[in-house]
Amino acid sequence: NTLSSIKGPTLICGVGGSAIVGTYLTKVLREKNHILTTFVYPRDLLYMDLNTYENVIAVSYSGNNIGVDVIYDLPLNKYLFTGNIRDNVTNIVYKMLPEMSYVSIAATIVPLTLITLYYRNDTSLIEEILSTQTNLTSSNDHFEILTGYETITASTLLESSLVESGMATCLVHEKYNYCHGRINITRVLDSDLIFFKMDNELEDEMYNTLKKYYRNILLIDRKYEDDIINDYYASVLSLKLIRNIANSKNYDISDMKELVDNDVLYRFNGKMK
Repeated sequence: NTLSSIKGPTLICGVGGSAIVGTYLTKVLREKNHILTTFVYPRDLLYMDLNTYENVIAVSYSGNNIGVDVIYDLPLNKYLFTGNIRDNVTNIVYKMLPEMSYVSIAATIVPLTLITLYYRNDTSLIEEILSTQTNLTSSNDHFEILTGYETITASTLLESSLVESGMATCLVHEKYNYCHGRINITRVLDSDLIFFKMDNELEDEMYNTLKKYYRNILLIDRKYEDDIINDYYASVLSLKLIRNIANSKNYDISDMKELVDNDVLYRFNGKMK
């Protein structure tokens, strides 16, 4: 009900795993509510001209960081998509058991599922997608991702999970932008390519050309005609691909291995401008 009530130009912000949810919510509100939506990182809000926007939605499962605090000083209608209620905003709340992992179901797949149910209230479709399995896997330490607007949520989930868990390096390429020189990275980086492939001439040409430049191509084909449903499907498959990669590398993604200075940066609570 709250999501359906949002009208007018809207900014949506999130960081880390919440950026995954934010990119998806941006697309769903644009398509479902027929409004102008823009995804930004919280720090962007300090540098932008906000006069063309009416609303801001912060996505944060904890609801408790300076990225959320930024919205409190904005002259906009304020919403918080979260697991924890805060005062002086309109809260959109869901609850999950706490997790200790850089690859979080509570912060990604659960809110993506709820947003998908807002977009299309079809639980059988949700169950069908959640039950989908993939045998794709890799033990490589370097990945590149070919993606675009239509799979931005899935590719954000993959990149975030690979990098934040410390499991691998990752480069993300927009498909047509890749055609303008980015193939040259293969001279110095021995990667596996994760390709969210649609059915069109550009991507057929890319697939046929790139086979000899990458150790492996992990192909995630389009399954659903609806672009938003397909991005949700690709996101679910991406999480299962992350599981498979971790198993292949014997890597425990539930073990919060981190450099000591990670906590210094994560808990920073000063000014960002």
